[in-house]
Amino acid sequence: MSQKRKFLMLCQRMGDFGKILDITKFRAEGDEIFAFKPQPDRCLAFFKRGSKIIVTNAYRKSGDKMPPGEKRLALKNRADYLSRNPDGEEEQK
Repeated sequence: MSQKRKFLMLCQRMGDFGKILDITKFRAEGDEIFAFKPQPDRCLAFFKRGSKIIVTNAYRKSGDKMPPGEKRLALKNRADYLSRNPDGEEEQK
């Protein structure tokens, strides 16, 4: 199964059940950042009002711990997104 498919299945499970109880697949990383963990990749994300999951960045796992730069990048991307969408309103296309 492709990594993209695994990630989409995790997102679907989150949408269907409101949570993923298995921390080997999903867990809070602090600072309102969450990690979807389809092996061997990691997708960092945050939740936005209206039940949206915003993926900030992804990386290939190479060790036991998350590289600090990845979380910093996720926080930077989250702040950027929220500054452009403060009310949760998405641009209509």
